[in-house]
Amino acid sequence: MRGHLVIADISGYTQFLTEGELEHAHGIITDLLNSIIEAIHAPLTVSSIQGDAVFMYGSTPEDLYGQTILETVESVYVSFASSLETMVLNTTCDCNACANINALGLKIVMHCGEFIKTEVAGVETLSGPDVITVHRLLKNSVRESTGIADYLLVTQQCVDELGLERIVASWTGHTESYEHVGQVQAYVSSLKDTWEFVRNQRSMKILEKDSWLTTTHHTAAAPAIVWDHMIDPRKRNAWMGADSSDLVGDVGGRVGPGSEYHCAHGDDINVFTVLDSRANEYLTLMAPFSREATVVSTHYLVPSGQGTRIVTYTSRPGNIDPKNTTPPAVDGVKEILRGNLDGSLERLAMAADASAATMAGSE
Repeated sequence: MRGHLVIADISGYTQFLTEGELEHAHGIITDLLNSIIEAIHAPLTVSSIQGDAVFMYGSTPEDLYGQTILETVESVYVSFASSLETMVLNTTCDCNACANINALGLKIVMHCGEFIKTEVAGVETLSGPDVITVHRLLKNSVRESTGIADYLLVTQQCVDELGLERIVASWTGHTESYEHVGQVQAYVSSLKDTWEFVRNQRSMKILEKDSWLTTTHHTAAAPAIVWDHMIDPRKRNAWMGADSSDLVGDVGGRVGPGSEYHCAHGDDINVFTVLDSRANEYLTLMAPFSREATVVSTHYLVPSGQGTRIVTYTSRPGNIDPKNTTPPAVDGVKEILRGNLDGSLERLAMAADASAATMAGSE
């Protein structure tokens, strides 16, 4: 089996447990581990809990967008950091454990390669040289050489296999060497910077109370798989029913605010502009309504059991020219727009279902 191997390891764990009140310290660590596990969904699967670390993996279908996998890994840290911050804000206890919650951190290492599943005493485990490598990577010199405490380390093998070259271009290059493994080339980013970006992100979303048109669709696929079909221009081309779909512009190698999808329908090119996004949660797009007007839609990916509800709120059409104060004529077109949305999003749900089934079959 080939795929991605990821370990999220709580740093400061040993000192925290030995110097704090055991009952409180154990409860805090348990809650933080739960926050990590709750954030793990396809294309990631929990393999095992290893004391202060969570080992996870996933098969890598050839057409899965690299950004999707990377941002799913980053969302694990976002969940951890959010839980940690909530604990700090809400605690009123002055014991050593509760007073030192902020001393805890999280480092994540990610490697791609071959592995096999085996069962020992009824427990499924992963094995293989690349499994050894990802565990070795936990013992590294990242903090000493870069000064980054909470980090994501991604090996060159993952960069190559997932097509992450443009994303890691601004990251810090790093090399480790291990006996029986050799040199491992990697890239490092600050996860605290990722968390700060999420915390301070200025959202631009259509809310239910402001929606002119609302649609809901369901898929058995996890949010990240739906997200993958929403942002990958190749996949958008299929469920949008376009002749072609090209991505213009990116944010640090990623689809993000300011990116545009240029969708060709015959001789017409419709431009869909990303106004706001949060990986695996929502995507806000401005789309053409007529030659003089646009609409803004926010697609929310709401976890529902093992699947996802795709809830879309669309604004009333607005003029492209801000000097034009006459509202666009919308008589008779609302249901046409609803039909177009329903058709596209039903195809999106079906495509996500197919991808989820393929991934399940490969495991």
